[in-house]
Amino acid sequence: MDVIAGLHTTVRELVQDGQLKPDAGEDLTKRLKDAAEKLADGEVDKARDKLEEFGKKVAKLREENKLSSAGYQTLAAGLAQLAALLPSR
Repeated sequence: MDVIAGLHTTVRELVQDGQLKPDAGEDLTKRLKDAAEKLADGEVDKARDKLEEFGKKVAKLREENKLSSAGYQTLAAGLAQLAALLPSR
């Protein structure tokens, strides 16, 4: 959960720094919130699915130049760290 909170903070900072469009930041925040709720409910597979959606959205935002390269790298690293912490299927 600490890693998800860190990703939330990163998204907020990227929006504040102008590296991420505000509407995209809201979308990413919602996806993280959904994943955190699933994880809190013990639904690890569903949380993993939500995080996969988050990752795909981050990649799409980078492709569309709505997210800076540095921001993409930071979010991708955080997501990889989080994925490593989740229990195996």
